Amino acid sequence: MRYLLPLLLLPALLWGAKVLSYNVYDRNDRVDVMLTFDTPYEGVLRQNRQGNTVVIKLEEAFIESPKIKDVNSKYLGKLTIAPQGEHIEIVAVVSSGVSMQASKTSDSYGLRLRFMHPVSTEALQPTPPVDETALQGLPTKSDGEFEQSYYVVIGILVIGIGILFWLKQNIAKRAETMHNEPKTPWLFNKNSTEPKSTPIPGMKGSTDAGGIHIRFQKTLDSSHTVAMLDYGTMSYLVLLGNNTLLLDKFQDNIPITQNEFETLLQSKHRELDGFFQIAPAAQDEMFDSYKEKASGVY
Repeated sequence: MRYLLPLLLLPALLWGAKVLSYNVYDRNDRVDVMLTFDTPYEGVLRQNRQGNTVVIKLEEAFIESPKIKDVNSKYLGKLTIAPQGEHIEIVAVVSSGVSMQASKTSDSYGLRLRFMHPVSTEALQPTPPVDETALQGLPTKSDGEFEQSYYVVIGILVIGIGILFWLKQNIAKRAETMHNEPKTPWLFNKNSTEPKSTPIPGMKGSTDAGGIHIRFQKTLDSSHTVAMLDYGTMSYLVLLGNNTLLLDKFQDNIPITQNEFETLLQSKHRELDGFFQIAPAAQDEMFDSYKEKASGVY
């Protein structure tokens, strides 16, 4: 859902012009406020005056955060630009007798708000100043432009959903592949390059754990079993139970018969008896020691 949120906000970005910057130019005979948009501004401008406060409403426009500027001019004292729902509200505190004119640049990317006395307006411009009725006549977006923006938004949403679905499918496949990969037990070095061994005649059983074969095994009690495991060219004598302990490993003189295996266990009976007699905490320490031994860290 967090990927869809920016896509859901795109209609507001496409159906309105964003104010990128504003500048205030204080002249001797006027004050100009210049607004710059990221797209051509085609909305409606409305103004309302209450005493020395002029409230200007820019429809189909938005700004990220409120802007406040103290001008301290004889025409303009304070300027506030703030977002108000789906439009921008500009509040200008002006001097007595000051009027406001609005005009756009030729490409509609800029909007100028001019504050000046009516006398100065007549001196600078031969045509009458723009009144409130004329300001309301700024053109709005046509139905064709609105429909085009609508199809653009729908297209972007469909593409975004398709990308999210593709990512979900790939993540699921990767997780399934990792889950199905065989894991080599800790007893055998992960960096070992020894080839997988083939079953040896006379062994008691086998497992599918990456070429590990059981040569011999003997149950000691309800929780522990001693086994001779073949892996590659090595054989390992291990104690299987709550923890797996490496008792010894062989490359030569590997037991071939059950009697040889029993004889090997007799030589290890002191080591096994000592393990069963120690406390559980000490067994964990011995387990760590055997684990390091099996990994070749000794």
